[in-house]
Amino acid sequence: MTRTNPALVAVLAVLGFLLVTTANSAKADRREAEPRKEELIRIIESRRSHVGDLDAAVAELRGQVTAAERRAARVSRADAAKADGLRRLAMQAGTTALRGGGVQVRLADSAKPSRSPDDESAGRIHDVDVQLVVNALFGAGAEAVAVNGNRVVATTAMRSAGDTLVVNFRPLRPPYRVDAIGADLDRFNNSDIAQRFRRWTRLFGLSYSTARRRSITIPAFTGRVAIAAAAALPPSEDR
Repeated sequence: MTRTNPALVAVLAVLGFLLVTTANSAKADRREAEPRKEELIRIIESRRSHVGDLDAAVAELRGQVTAAERRAARVSRADAAKADGLRRLAMQAGTTALRGGGVQVRLADSAKPSRSPDDESAGRIHDVDVQLVVNALFGAGAEAVAVNGNRVVATTAMRSAGDTLVVNFRPLRPPYRVDAIGADLDRFNNSDIAQRFRRWTRLFGLSYSTARRRSITIPAFTGRVAIAAAAALPPSEDR
């Protein structure tokens, strides 16, 4: 009869105990992990839903930004067009200073001694003479004109007060300098007024000269603009 080794029995008993304990522990861990797994799944699903909501919100905000940019672009274009129109009106009304190339005309009384009152009058520059030159310069394409630094606008009055020329209610004395931005010198020199002044220069000794200038500054009109309403003329090939 074979005898059982007590040591072997003890080892097997301990091993069996460990196996049973390990199995029970694994089952307990699985039971404890099950709620945590479910909670983790719930958290993941919740975060996934939240991320989806955020994605939808981002898409909506991007759409709003795009729409706002389009509205801003339209408003900007409208504002730019309005500002451009105001600049054109200001230039035509003379309320803004301008700088550019053009023509300069100088006028002065005759230095010849007069022999009669008629000769004295013919040898002087009158208000109508300056008006004729200004109109001829506008006819030659001038965008802005000034007489001795006084801007000529639609309401400008040129009058003589004794021996003094008055422009925009400011007294001026000869020599007179008429600056015109944008005027064409050849067109002006070919005008009837320029030809008339050249003839008067020969006959009465008036001082008259014209020159092309690369840079002319025309100041803004500083008086009161009395026009209540005005509109710009449409473009014309004749002007």
